[in-house]
Amino acid sequence: MLFTGIRLYFSGYADGASGVRQNTKGEGAFVIIRALFGLPLAIGFLAYMAWPPLMEWSHLPLSDALRWAGALLMTLSLPAILWVQKHLSRNFTGTVQIRPDGHVVKTGPYAFVRHPMYLVFLLLGTGILFLTANWFLGGGFLLVVLIVMIVRTPIEERELLNAYGEEYEKYMQHTARFLPSFLSMVKQKPTSNK
Repeated sequence: MLFTGIRLYFSGYADGASGVRQNTKGEGAFVIIRALFGLPLAIGFLAYMAWPPLMEWSHLPLSDALRWAGALLMTLSLPAILWVQKHLSRNFTGTVQIRPDGHVVKTGPYAFVRHPMYLVFLLLGTGILFLTANWFLGGGFLLVVLIVMIVRTPIEERELLNAYGEEYEKYMQHTARFLPSFLSMVKQKPTSNK
């Protein structure tokens, strides 16, 4: 819930800072994915929080150590999403639309990967899977993230290329999509956003 609150705060901040509300035009496939997976997952999470035995049918026999590791991963996802959102700042949208006053973000986690938010979602999903020891909740969350990564990332990158052209193309050449290489992390020098 805290994770969702952070995302909602930054969404409202970005809308207010830019003066432009998010446009969901062209989001049809993602609305369907959210409806197909999001509603059952939301019901599952509510059931689990209200009375965990309701979700016993999808329980995984995980060790206490793995469950504690899940708690740690979920905890780490909070400062990670704050770091991502802080650097994305007013450029953030929950859609594939680009803000008219936006720019290519190259600082913070964006200095190492082009889509760090998805990594944070994978971290959170893995934490959910381990902590809840529930394949429906954790596995379902991870499945949604992976589907969105596979389907949405090429669309996002096409939109970013259309909006920022050569600047984004150069950024793509020097920055990994999802997983930073060790060399890029060692050699990385701070860059400006503009």
